[in-house]
Amino acid sequence: MSSSFEAELILSRPYLTRKQISRAQKNTISDLRTYSQKKLLIIKYLSDMCVQLKLPRKTLETAIYYYERYHLFNAFETELIHLLATSCLVLSCKQTETLKKINEICQVSYKVRKISKVNQDMMETFKKRICQTELRILESCSFDYRVNNFLHIDEYIIKIGKSLQLESKVCHLAWLIAYDVLKSDVLLIIPQHSIAIAILKISVELFNLKNDNNGNEENSSKWSNVDYSYFETNENSVNEAYFEISNFYINTFDICDLQGNIPHDYPHIGIESFIELKQTAGSQTGLDELPNDDIDRDPFLCNSRNSSVRERRHVLSSRLVIEEYNSINNIQHK
Repeated sequence: MSSSFEAELILSRPYLTRKQISRAQKNTISDLRTYSQKKLLIIKYLSDMCVQLKLPRKTLETAIYYYERYHLFNAFETELIHLLATSCLVLSCKQTETLKKINEICQVSYKVRKISKVNQDMMETFKKRICQTELRILESCSFDYRVNNFLHIDEYIIKIGKSLQLESKVCHLAWLIAYDVLKSDVLLIIPQHSIAIAILKISVELFNLKNDNNGNEENSSKWSNVDYSYFETNENSVNEAYFEISNFYINTFDICDLQGNIPHDYPHIGIESFIELKQTAGSQTGLDELPNDDIDRDPFLCNSRNSSVRERRHVLSSRLVIEEYNSINNIQHK
């Protein structure tokens, strides 16, 4: 018997560019329209479960990140979507320390799906499959607990809004927008603090479209002096999130929750508002993209997972990958 075996060392990459996401989805999603429709159903399902379980939005946000991330590396068509979504929620409760018993989550899952005749065998099978799916979800995230481990979008909106002394209406509108943002892919592209800043920028500009009071002028004046580096981000990251969100509303405004939740004393906001914002912003800018040829050669995005590999290790630092590579080369040249 050979004493050697094949192993993989995988560097965590918690955020990817738009082109990288599209390349990864080529391997796992054959029909993007069907996937998008099912994803909206799953977000509604997870939202209803969070309401029933009295879970905060950060738990929902983390569950959606897990769901989207999973389908970058695992086939969409072969999964039971409600089982996967429930597994994402169970894992999210642990990650965000909003713990719920798995029995309670499973019971609410059946209730939300209006499945009334549930016996003990069904419950035990469901729980067992959730635990099995959890491992695959963690593998798709490279066991990287740095993501979703601190503050989340709505919390950043409140803290950054206070720091900039923005009006409460601006922050409230941003909070409403933040829910719709969970339906886009931006969670896979940009960290939450940069997303929150982009949402606040959009909120300020939406109020400024109807610039009929001093409050709007004051908000705009404060925003013009924002130093992105103070919030540990940069203009390219904020612009990437800004245009992702603007394009999302332009393409899907009719199915978004924003239009049904805007208070009557707020300015009118419609699809034309986001078109105007985008026109005013000028040419679309954001994160730099690699050439398509380089993306197509990236094994992280293009290679299917090899089930015959006996050892698969996930690391958080590129330094560890370099050290491993040098160590192997030194052994081979002795």
